[in-house]
Amino acid sequence: MSFSKLRALVVEDEAPHLKILVDALNESPELEVVGNAGSVEDAFNLIQSTPADVLFLDIKLMNGDAFQLLNLLRREQVTIPPVVINTGYKEFEYAQKLHNEYSQEVLSILKKPFYEDWEQRRDGIIEAIYVRNQSARFADRKHLSKNLISIQDGRQSYLVNPDDIILVKTGAKSKGRTEVIFEHHKIGCNLSLAQLIAKLPHEFVQVNRFEVINITWISLLDQSSREVRLRNGDICSIGNAFYPGLSEWLEG
Repeated sequence: MSFSKLRALVVEDEAPHLKILVDALNESPELEVVGNAGSVEDAFNLIQSTPADVLFLDIKLMNGDAFQLLNLLRREQVTIPPVVINTGYKEFEYAQKLHNEYSQEVLSILKKPFYEDWEQRRDGIIEAIYVRNQSARFADRKHLSKNLISIQDGRQSYLVNPDDIILVKTGAKSKGRTEVIFEHHKIGCNLSLAQLIAKLPHEFVQVNRFEVINITWISLLDQSSREVRLRNGDICSIGNAFYPGLSEWLEG
């Protein structure tokens, strides 16, 4: 079974920049490009027809710009994926304006040339996508599910009560299997972390890119070390991007 990657769209009208960005994204174990376009019209049709987790958007496009495209999407009530603005140094002021005027849609700004500090930038974008998705989960926290879920490990299928799951973890950058941790045992899982999160109820929150915890098992949130301690003895570090939302959730 193949792991689910984050689906990316790239809207860029300069062929060299398009190729560099598409190749770099596809080299990531956590991202895949599922479509690209260079004009406002083509980009509108692509976004309308292709579900995606993130949109890499250049400011200047054929027959228009990013402002026109985003306005058109809003007007036609098309769902806009989280947006990463692609910009050259001369366009940075426009990118900041986009970030301010479309704060609900724009996730971050990616400066050209893309290859400078690429892995750090890419990982920051991936983390921001997860944080944005988790914010939506926090908003839905009143709708908690208690249904049993099925977890498959190889040819074995387990029927699991989510209340019994303490922690879910996966290897860094998709290296290693996903593991589901219980109080006295653990099982492997054929799903990626992202796929498994989608099956779990809203008591499960992500504390870093590679670990998800059941908040009912928390015994201590250590704000000085930014760690969360669980009742079974496990300790998880809280990623900087995840800390504000988790802290607010627990205190609310």
